[in-house]
Amino acid sequence: MRHDCLPTFGPEVGSAKTVLLLSRSNRMEQSVRVLARCRTCLPKRRRSPAATLAAMIAACMWILAPDPEPLRAQASGVIAGVVVNDRSGAPVSDAQIAVEGRNVGATSDAAGRFRIVGVTGSGNVELTIRRIGFQSRTLSVAIGATDVRVALTERAMELTSVVTTGTAGIAEKRAIGNAVTTVNAAEVVATQPVNSFQELLNGRASGVSITASSGQVGTGSRIRVRGASSLSLSNDPLIYVDGVRVDNTQASGPANQAFGSASISRWNDFSPDDIESIEVIKGPAAATLYGTEASNGVIQIITKKGAAGRPVWNLIARGGTSWVPNWLTRFEDNYGTVPRAGSTTALDTVTISTRQLNDSLNARFGNDIFTRGELQDVQLSLSGGSPTVRYYAGGGYEENRGAERVNRLRRTNLRVNLQANPSPSIDLQSSLGYTTGRTYLPYEAGGGGATWATYYASPSFLYGGVGVNTRAINNPQLGFRSGPPNIYYEAYDIFQDADRFTGSFQFANRPTSWLNHRLILGIDRLAENNEERTPRNDILGATYASFASSGPPTSGSIAASMRDVTVTSYDYVANANFSLTSAFKSVTSAGGQIYMRQSRFRGISGSTFPAAGLTSIASASIRNVGTDELFQNNTVGAFVQQQVVWNDRLFLTGAIRTDDNSAFGTNFDAVTYPKLSASWVVSDEPSLKIPSMFNMLRLRSAYGASGLQPGAFDAIRTYTAAGGFLTPSSAGNPDLGPERSTEFEAGLDAGMWNDRVALELTYFKGNTKDAILSRQAPPSNGFPGFQLFNAGQVDRTGLEWILRTTPIRGDRLALDLTLSGSTNSYNIASLGAGTDFVSLTSNTGHRVGYAPGAWWDRRVVSAGYDPVTKRATNLMCDDNKGGTVACASAPRVFLGNSVPTSEGSLTAGLTIFGNLRINSFLDWRGGYKKLDGNYRVRCGAFVLCRELYYPDEVEDKALLGAVQAGTAYTHHLIYDASFMRLRELSATYTLPARFASTVRASRATVTLAGRNLALWTNFPGIEPEASFNGGTRGGAFGQWEQNVLPQLRQFVATVNFNF
Repeated sequence: MRHDCLPTFGPEVGSAKTVLLLSRSNRMEQSVRVLARCRTCLPKRRRSPAATLAAMIAACMWILAPDPEPLRAQASGVIAGVVVNDRSGAPVSDAQIAVEGRNVGATSDAAGRFRIVGVTGSGNVELTIRRIGFQSRTLSVAIGATDVRVALTERAMELTSVVTTGTAGIAEKRAIGNAVTTVNAAEVVATQPVNSFQELLNGRASGVSITASSGQVGTGSRIRVRGASSLSLSNDPLIYVDGVRVDNTQASGPANQAFGSASISRWNDFSPDDIESIEVIKGPAAATLYGTEASNGVIQIITKKGAAGRPVWNLIARGGTSWVPNWLTRFEDNYGTVPRAGSTTALDTVTISTRQLNDSLNARFGNDIFTRGELQDVQLSLSGGSPTVRYYAGGGYEENRGAERVNRLRRTNLRVNLQANPSPSIDLQSSLGYTTGRTYLPYEAGGGGATWATYYASPSFLYGGVGVNTRAINNPQLGFRSGPPNIYYEAYDIFQDADRFTGSFQFANRPTSWLNHRLILGIDRLAENNEERTPRNDILGATYASFASSGPPTSGSIAASMRDVTVTSYDYVANANFSLTSAFKSVTSAGGQIYMRQSRFRGISGSTFPAAGLTSIASASIRNVGTDELFQNNTVGAFVQQQVVWNDRLFLTGAIRTDDNSAFGTNFDAVTYPKLSASWVVSDEPSLKIPSMFNMLRLRSAYGASGLQPGAFDAIRTYTAAGGFLTPSSAGNPDLGPERSTEFEAGLDAGMWNDRVALELTYFKGNTKDAILSRQAPPSNGFPGFQLFNAGQVDRTGLEWILRTTPIRGDRLALDLTLSGSTNSYNIASLGAGTDFVSLTSNTGHRVGYAPGAWWDRRVVSAGYDPVTKRATNLMCDDNKGGTVACASAPRVFLGNSVPTSEGSLTAGLTIFGNLRINSFLDWRGGYKKLDGNYRVRCGAFVLCRELYYPDEVEDKALLGAVQAGTAYTHHLIYDASFMRLRELSATYTLPARFASTVRASRATVTLAGRNLALWTNFPGIEPEASFNGGTRGGAFGQWEQNVLPQLRQFVATVNFNF
């Protein structure tokens, strides 16, 4: 971009300061010229989407920005400066700065800057600086000083901060009886290599477990809050953005992993750069007011808002690279037999390695199997306003390429948030967000792809087969399974287009001193287009048999599916506050919500193109309409809540919520959920003597219930239309109701040793009753298949903690540490009368007395061995009674949990000289097992592992018997998948003001960061964080790893400017 394009992109505005001083009339006169020139000022030879977007956003924001307060001609009588976080150096907005003994002060803006005018006299005055979440500070400054730097220290424990999640409105944390975890997203994103919302949340909220699916760019993870308690329904938490419920699908897009597994998550549609904070509530005791659908927890995203003050520009640019660590030596060598030179019958056993494959690929195509991906990301925002109108507008463009050359993501995001106070009693707020982009994915897992071709390579695909009297490399597959990666990339084109708009409007009114109420209207609109294209390619079809899908030559095909989702929210709450006595206060709340969700699915396909180059369905010789379905689900609910407050330190709350949902059976009435909670700030109690080490201590407890409704059509009878006739499809169940979860939690929050140590501890115990199960439909009703009913029960218990400490706190050196984690235990108490086991797959199931979705299969415990045939004989299996039985009649035995039962993280931050911040972040998961599908395919399906060619070397003959049995057993494939990962390491340097000012910036930082830098695990597979994201081999239970790309290692450089 040319220099004359800054920031209005015209020479008549030569500096950022000049821009800010233009009058409104001058701006409007120049607006047309600015918009016209913001395109022409870019180089004509090639305008990148990032540069075009940045220019357009900057021009529009400049035009809309309100006029700042005129600069004062003299510095006398003025005190100005900046308020920053002493730990990270980041600006602190909304800090209250007051001059002691005088009725003057100011509030810091989004850049942390403040300006106090009208300070008369000379000499020094005392400034007092206060901000929620920070320790207050007083310092002496000279009148006329305009370079004051105030560094505030964060409180280790803060009870006066407000939360919005799980309350009848905004409430202080001290008034809530349940645990609410808050993630300071803006601070994390400013210094850490975070590429998505799920990466932002990972490891930063105790009790939240994230199971990654793939290292492919654009793919997502599975998020669980306090584990998985539903046996057959979704275990996904709800998501709200600025008070509006949004689509929370965690597995969408083309099924590039096969077996029904799609790897894109809708959670990552929300840009981390637009998020101010995240609030997480964990379980029914906290989620009662969200009613039906909330038993899996609620995650609230709060986006950035403007602060009163002059306009503040923020420009962030990122660039980086990512790759598969150690991929040349990470994958197992494969074994096979090839013709012995000079013989037409004899065979030699040989190996093939990834390095050999890569050499062959380079010799033929001139590229490696895996490459280094590149990340480019630019974000631009403008915020500011007056005390009555405040705004935040931002946008960005991201282009991210993965380790496979066809894997790439292009995404654009825009956000505009406005706040207005037209009168002292009215608050208006709108939040508008839009994102659009395309994600290209390669096949992996059961879908094939470069990982399939590489992991399961065979020497027989390199040298030829039996009867070929040569050891020359003469096979076009070059040793790869099915074909080289380049052939996969030429044969298939898989992508998803996604457009999403999320908008909300909030009206809050305080008509009297004792009454306030608010209304939120919102909509989340999503449009997906998923396509899998196989262009006609006669050459591929004739050369590689695996790519002749319709018989050689390959005739081509295309499949397209559309998924459109609209979620509409209406939320009203009123609060009445009364002082009963001088000590007692009453807060009565009442409200109601309506949530409407509509989903439309359409799928069409075509095959057999008459000529190469045709890819549209209209040009296919055979065309099919696969699906055309419309689902609607509506919830109507209302609640009443009563809170009694004693001396602002004891809070007792009781509530009742009633919900009705369109998915309930016709015979099922509305459901009611209760809530009780207590919060006692013991440290504020003058009559109690607590140890001096506590500067704050709070005890809390809560009991509550919430639910999870069945699927849209689960309760009703359905029919299938085919050939002009209706045939029975599903029996339905008019008595079907929601799963009902109740929970009790108790905990404490403590601040100790002058805010150097903070502890949050929570114990929870609860259950899910009326869990939905399936049974064979009665033949008498004329409907085939299964019928859903309420019968099961799952019990759970767990412990969560967050420990924060600042062992070193000084002007030159500061160290802060955060240790968080959780453990949980699940147990199936009932599966209905007469049932103690429900099979999910061939090796997972629900059994009374065990965790849901655990691993169950036959276990070979002993075997003989025939040295002549070199095969294991007389296989005996565990009889689940302490003995053995012939494996042909053996029962399935417990092999381990498939859902993590523990998780945690350790964050360390070191601040040196106030301008260098070093952050490290480790996280771990444990208490579960995972299936190594790579070993299963290599050994059981394709006969590639060493033990099949050299069985004498295997000491454990029971293991040899399981391996030689092909895919009949899986017990030897299921391993402990616990791991610890050095997830992030970064260094952020705040440039001296004199350097920042050379680019007319008020603040500038440079960050160098790495992600996924080290891994510690006993899992023998390739990657503990690689699995099917959904379908029959993933999702809620039973994680498989099978030729899924490992997590990528990444290095990112970031520059951040405030203007």
